[in-house]
Amino acid sequence: MNLLGNMTKKMCVFGALCCLLHMFIGTNFIQSLLIILVAFDVTGNILDMIWYFTPKHMLPDIQDKVVIVTGCDTGFGHEFAKKLDSLGVLVFAGCLYSEGDGARALKDSCSDKLKIIQLDVTQDDQVENAVKTVTSILEETKQELWAVVNNAGILNPGEIDWTPIEVFHKIFDVNTLGQVRVTKAFLSLLKKSKGRVVNVISVGGHFTFPLCVNYCMSKHALVSFSNGLRQELKKWFISVHTIEPWGYRTSILNESQIDSFCQNNWDNTSKTVQREYGEGYLDEVKRTIKEIMTSGAKPMSAVHEVVDALTHATVGKDPKMCYVPSFAGFLLKVGLSILPTELFNILMYNRFHKIDNSKPQSKKMK
Repeated sequence: MNLLGNMTKKMCVFGALCCLLHMFIGTNFIQSLLIILVAFDVTGNILDMIWYFTPKHMLPDIQDKVVIVTGCDTGFGHEFAKKLDSLGVLVFAGCLYSEGDGARALKDSCSDKLKIIQLDVTQDDQVENAVKTVTSILEETKQELWAVVNNAGILNPGEIDWTPIEVFHKIFDVNTLGQVRVTKAFLSLLKKSKGRVVNVISVGGHFTFPLCVNYCMSKHALVSFSNGLRQELKKWFISVHTIEPWGYRTSILNESQIDSFCQNNWDNTSKTVQREYGEGYLDEVKRTIKEIMTSGAKPMSAVHEVVDALTHATVGKDPKMCYVPSFAGFLLKVGLSILPTELFNILMYNRFHKIDNSKPQSKKMK
């Protein structure tokens, strides 16, 4: 990473902003401190915006790189594995179902260089076997593992009140502890290459959205994990990068799957809670979730935005610390981040809650 070059650009913009603000605000201590704080924040945003419109370059020795990616059955991981393979990277595509349709599709569409490995990120033995497989092949090819890309994740929507605690455990085991488990297992190999860890998080790691609180909780934890990992691995010259996409219409937002998850969560809550909400409530929640997570999500044809971010973070020159796929997505994140908490909560309530629960339901459960 060209850290000196990045810092030089940032300091140039920072210095220019300080001068401009100084001209308009004044010179006393409080005002000078305000100038510095504002300039720091604005500098980062300006450079981030410019980045979307500048040429991106890959590492010159990209065909010598070896990368393991989790969650390659479908979605981001599936498309990313194909992209890396097309660039000549040796890819270990971790699949939950190594004999499933997703794995077979990768075999059919990729070169013989790509390796499918069985990898359930919640199972210690499978992670250990993956390390052994990767290590064995690296010894044969005389290569080093360059990057670990933690992509595997699940979504199980519903309200906290009627979502079983077991669902929270499952979400955290896959989304959060899965990344921790895989990263720790491969760190010894990464220390040799001074490579990269790339964690797929979500903007849900910075904002909390109703009806998918368990998911957002798991992603908030990943933000903390990635920040701490970055600090601790600096001495090993291993860099840590995060990908924070908004919603895309991959299999994680499959309508029938969302409907099934909601129904199962509702069926497994107590009859007392079900009666409190009323029979019609679940149907309204299902409609709301489907509307927001499917019609509001970008189509599968736009997944290349995430794949491009993953590619640059993994094998690009001068990778960013954090990627928000698409310029529009970045602007939306910045816009929401400056909202007062009270206003953000009002917006979320109005967007996600279509039922006034203070009024009697038209049809109560018996």
